[in-house]
Amino acid sequence: MNNTGTRHVFFCSAASRYFKEDIHGSAANYNGFILLEHSDPFPEKVTQAHFDPLFLASLQELAKQKKAKLLLIRNRKTGFKTCRLIYVDCIRNRYLTLHSTPADVAAIRLEYYIDNPHAIWETEPFYIVCTNGKKDKCCAKFGFPVFKFIENHDKAVTVFESTHVGGDRFAANAVCLPMGIYYGRVMVEDVDAILEATEQGQIYYPNYRGISTRSFLYQSVECYLREQLEHFSMNFDFTIEHHEETGSVIEITAVVAGRHYQLSLRKEVVPYPYYLTCKAQKPGNITKYVLEHFVAT
Repeated sequence: MNNTGTRHVFFCSAASRYFKEDIHGSAANYNGFILLEHSDPFPEKVTQAHFDPLFLASLQELAKQKKAKLLLIRNRKTGFKTCRLIYVDCIRNRYLTLHSTPADVAAIRLEYYIDNPHAIWETEPFYIVCTNGKKDKCCAKFGFPVFKFIENHDKAVTVFESTHVGGDRFAANAVCLPMGIYYGRVMVEDVDAILEATEQGQIYYPNYRGISTRSFLYQSVECYLREQLEHFSMNFDFTIEHHEETGSVIEITAVVAGRHYQLSLRKEVVPYPYYLTCKAQKPGNITKYVLEHFVAT
């Protein structure tokens, strides 16, 4: 890894696969998304997009208030005459779409529509796939083929390529909205299973990273519960009745369908032997929550 002659051939996603890093419980933490249609090639940062800087700053501030992520998106319907602005509420599993033009979209005050009781909300699932190679080359290398495969799929689902959704080393990353379901290490051969699972109201667990509205810890709890109960419905509800931490040991009591489950987890900070992203300058650490004990009570 210190050989500069081979540094340029490093792909963080390939390294993560080689390390056999578990992707479950790794979804980026957001309660929603603000999606702004962008016809030009994606810049490295959203703030570098060809829109009024004050407008972008206002969207960033709104995203911060809503604990949301601002992304640029596009697909084959994207042109230079129209521009869509979409707010996705992952807490309520819904989204609203505003139609404008690139010249006029900066006049939209998105917060007004979010709070408007007469706003038209939709719930039909759609996908975003990170393809932003300027942020990380793995996103383009692995993400773009997945995006094009979904875009040309017989099921005719709505999909956008997007800027960075989080998790460079898990590319290709796809997010099923409005639920905020993150999938990682997606290959074109996984797409059929993911789309079919969504149609059936299920998740496709082999590529499942987690739900964006939950913390990394509670995503890990959710995944352990799913594995133990073999429950892979999208509508997997559980509540945390007890949460106690003593050093690196975490004791959780979760309730699923009226039944209690006790989980004992150990928080581990693992030295990662590779670069966490393609642009990283040195290896880093990753945090994992390891299940040590599980019992139904």
